[in-house]
Amino acid sequence: RGYCEESQGPAMCLEGNCFCLEGSVFQNGKCQEPGGVVSPGGPTEAKEVSSTSGEMLTTTEEPEDEEEEEVDPDCGIPKAGSDCFKKVKWAMSDGIYANPSWYPGVTPQSPFTMFQDSLYRSGEGGCPRPCSGGLPPDPLHYPTSVLTRKMRGIKPPKHPFEYNGIEWPKMTIRGTNTHVFAVGDWGGLAGTLPHNSQIIQYKGGQTMGPHTMGRYRTNAKTHDLSCTTPEMADCFGTNGTDCPARCGWLKDVDVPAQHLVADQMIKRAKANNPDYLLNVGDNFYWGGIFGKCGETPMSKVNDVTRAQFNWIYENVYKGPGLDGKPWLSVLGNHDWGGREMDAAWDQQIAYTWVSKRWVLPAPYWMQTVDYVDQGFTVEILMIDSNIEDADEDTSANPEHNICGKLHNPPGSSCAKIGGPSSIESCHDWFQKLWDEGATWATEKLQKSEAHWQIMVTHFPCGHKTKFYKEMHLKYGLDLLVTGHAHYQLMYWSPEKLGGLKCFITGGGGITSENNVEVDNPDDHQYGFFDLTMTKESIKIESINWRGNVIETETVEPYLGTETRKAELEPCVIPKPGSDCYKVIQWAMKDGIHSNPEWFPGLTSASPVAKFQEKFYKEHKDGCGKPCDA
Repeated sequence: RGYCEESQGPAMCLEGNCFCLEGSVFQNGKCQEPGGVVSPGGPTEAKEVSSTSGEMLTTTEEPEDEEEEEVDPDCGIPKAGSDCFKKVKWAMSDGIYANPSWYPGVTPQSPFTMFQDSLYRSGEGGCPRPCSGGLPPDPLHYPTSVLTRKMRGIKPPKHPFEYNGIEWPKMTIRGTNTHVFAVGDWGGLAGTLPHNSQIIQYKGGQTMGPHTMGRYRTNAKTHDLSCTTPEMADCFGTNGTDCPARCGWLKDVDVPAQHLVADQMIKRAKANNPDYLLNVGDNFYWGGIFGKCGETPMSKVNDVTRAQFNWIYENVYKGPGLDGKPWLSVLGNHDWGGREMDAAWDQQIAYTWVSKRWVLPAPYWMQTVDYVDQGFTVEILMIDSNIEDADEDTSANPEHNICGKLHNPPGSSCAKIGGPSSIESCHDWFQKLWDEGATWATEKLQKSEAHWQIMVTHFPCGHKTKFYKEMHLKYGLDLLVTGHAHYQLMYWSPEKLGGLKCFITGGGGITSENNVEVDNPDDHQYGFFDLTMTKESIKIESINWRGNVIETETVEPYLGTETRKAELEPCVIPKPGSDCYKVIQWAMKDGIHSNPEWFPGLTSASPVAKFQEKFYKEHKDGCGKPCDA
């Protein structure tokens, strides 16, 4: 029947003779493979870099990436007597005859390695992929694992926090038609991944994704709950036959939501050719990359991770204007695990070192962009704000608490790669991550000499308002780019941020916050943003799932009061009759007496410049930098 006896070890039958499989040797009368599975060019540890965890690195070189042949570090030969070996032998002797449909692409005459590959693809027997002689390659559905490699001159990290605070190599942009796209909350459910790994929420969701995650909805006017998550999942799973009308589920919009937004991005990219994209996180619903933190070393991106990236990212956002464009990325709460802390979030960071466009070297980091033909630079600070969903009370908010005890398996820990060691310490760990990132961002903004400063984070405008207001007023932060809330909106209360412009974007990986208004051309439930960058202004356009521009704002450069640039600004003496002059006169004659608490540290005898300094730092009444404060 075309197979070798088990006693002959890892061998295959060819033309009536048994030959040892690749990687095994003939010794003592049989084929032998000591040590189980052989992996050619197996995982290698990244060499030392000139940094330790938490250091803030700066890299300004732009070296060419090394082109290396991809080697699958996980391929190998099953050890004689292993479950895989036995299943392959049974498939060759019995299975292929009794159930040929179980082995697509394989015939009774096929070699051992093709049967092994067939079992690998079906997730049976724990079989590794054969290193050669398998089924025809199918890189979309069954990609190989791959070793990480030096990218932009930077070696792969040994752990996911090694490059916290890194300045990724400077990006140089030429020309005058300069666009940037921004999107978030875009990565739908994957379905059934290699090795029968499953991310499935409802019936029909087992096929190759992306599938929109069904989530609860609220009433747009009252903000009351209008549809629960189980109800919305039923809407998808029953194709709308068991779906309350209040859920507002639309087969032609909610089912292909990610693709609808991606299609509009593709169309607009073809016309506007964006230089890069700002990605605010929630890249993979519902719980990030399949697997567990620390399960795969940073020296490797495994085949399941690559399949998830292929189906949800690479195969969706492609075409002229998008191909090869950097995605400057942060992690969202769902990327950390959503209601768990132990997803394979480290694989999203590792993917930076196998991709030509995915850039997420650490939870917080920065990118400098030099628009050489227009004579200005942009500094983009990427910061992790997921402390917002890391509750200290492990019993609180169980469906959204990264640190919750309901869904985190007992003993959950990411300590071996520097992550949270337990659900009890999880909140403090995320608080420390935020504190470190916020301190780093403050120092970077204070020292910045760039023309524009932009911050990208996951949680939406309205969280930590005091911090962002200070970043704007003191340190000149020009724009805040966020997501998490699953719709397209410019922030409705910029005064809470001291006037800082901020927007929220939702790209269709999860059902929108409110019901889609299908008859409204300006519906804002799914979409992305297109930023037109010049030295004088940033034009912000909100693009919905139809491709319509539904909102436009303009941002002008903002000079903070406590920056290096502010130190170089000339001082200003208020002109009699100006708003600044009038408010200072009022404050000295009336305000300081009627409301002294408004003027801490000042008295009626304080000089004019001190009163001017107060209004200058508060950016009120057009008061400029005082000359003698």
